[in-house]
Formats: sequence, C-alpha cells, structure tokens
Amino acid sequence: MSWVDITWLRTSCLLLRTPEGTAITDPWFGRTMRGLPVFRKPAIPLEKLPKIDVVIGSHLHRDHFDPRAIARFGHPNMLIAGCPGTEDFVRQHVQGPYAAVHDVPQWTSRTLGPFTLHATPADHTGPPPPEVNYVIDVAGLRIFFGGDARMSPHYAETAARFPGIDVALLPIGGTLIFGTRTTLSPADAVQVCSILKPRFAVPIHEGGEWLPVPPASWHPGRTIHFEQQLVAAGGATTPARLRPGEWARFTKDGMTRLEAA
Repeated sequence: MSWVDITWLRTSCLLLRTPEGTAITDPWFGRTMRGLPVFRKPAIPLEKLPKIDVVIGSHLHRDHFDPRAIARFGHPNMLIAGCPGTEDFVRQHVQGPYAAVHDVPQWTSRTLGPFTLHATPADHTGPPPPEVNYVIDVAGLRIFFGGDARMSPHYAETAARFPGIDVALLPIGGTLIFGTRTTLSPADAVQVCSILKPRFAVPIHEGGEWLPVPPASWHPGRTIHFEQQLVAAGGATTPARLRPGEWARFTKDGMTRLEAA
C-alpha cells in the first residue's frame, strides 16, 4: 500500500517521506525571529535530518526559507522548488550543493522525483514575488500545503481544480500585523476545510513560537482552538494534530501515528 509519512518540525516546516523520497516544506532552523528568541526549536536538528530529495518553498520570508539551513543539508542531487524568484534567491544566498531550482508560478506544475507540485495562488503579505500554496500529488495521495497564507477566494478555485484532497496542512496562527490578518486563524482554517474538504487537516504555523509585539505583531491562534472549532463545525474533516517530531503515516485507508523522531 502506498503511504506518506508526515512529521511537523515547527512553523510550516514539515518532512514528507515516502518509499521513493523525502521532501521538506518551508525549511527554517533559525534561533531568532526579527531579533526575538524563538521558543520552539526544530523537532529534528539539522544534523539529524534524513536525506532531503526535494525542498518545497511557499515564499521567501526568512521563517519559511532558510538559505543557511538549505546549504547545510543540501547535496548534489537535491532539487528545490519555490515561488517565482526562488531560483535567483538561491543562486545568491545558498552557499551549498544542489542539483537544480525550479520556479513554480501559480497554476503551473512540476514533477520532482515522486512529488508532483501544483502551485496555487496564495495571499499573505506581499510584495512580489507572489507567494504560492501547493497541491502535492505523491504516493497516490493528494496533499494541500498552505504555507503561510491568509483567507482568500483562491481556495474555492483550488478545490474546483484539485478535488479529492486527502490531507490539508493549514497554518492556524492568525497572525495580525498592525491589525491586518496575514495568516489563517483557526476559524479561517475551519472555513478552508469546508471548501477543500480534506479527509484530514494538520494544523501548522501555530501562534506562540516567538514573542508578539503588539500592535506591530500578534499571533493568537493555537492548535487547540482549531481542533475545537473544526469538531464543532461538524464537517467530514478529521483534525490530525502532530506533536513536534511525531511521524504520522497517511494512506487511503486512514492515518496511523508512529514513534517520535
């Protein structure tokens, strides 16, 4: 039976592992964020990561695309995919080995090893280059990766173009920058589930990883809020919380929790 193992490291950084290869999403291993200490360390240190075959980046903010970390776990066969502008950024800032970089504009697709990436529009903060989300087809499963996006009409078009999503990886931190929402809140993520209709929803990018600085920034969303609201909504999506470092195996038959890394 085909399967995908998913583990959450922190923020929107996850490992996707299949028998054919391993990908990392929005890699970030820094210790500070805008000069503030980060409370949640990566669940797997850089030196203990498995071999990474594909890097999948939603945008180029420092807490989602960490060039120094990519240089450290890079190798001559590693492939990198990201929003438009990623190729130039990597050429300038990643001082380590990799095979190729692919810019993936909105509504285009790339197949990198076992992972077929469909880039979908995403609203976050701007400015250009535009952020993207991804529908990832791998091992007979369809995974939606929400990166750092906020609520927008794009989810409805994504659902129309890519039905049958098995797992949605959704940010729920509800970030407010000077009062403007830049990332899905728990309630927003529940609404996205009603649109995408995934079988499972994994909350990521939880608030509280670093200090808020009101009114400049605030990150109120927590996993428990999302779980409670998703269950109360009564839809068909099952919340699938991952503890940092915990592997969960997803198949067409369901989800099985594995040992922590």
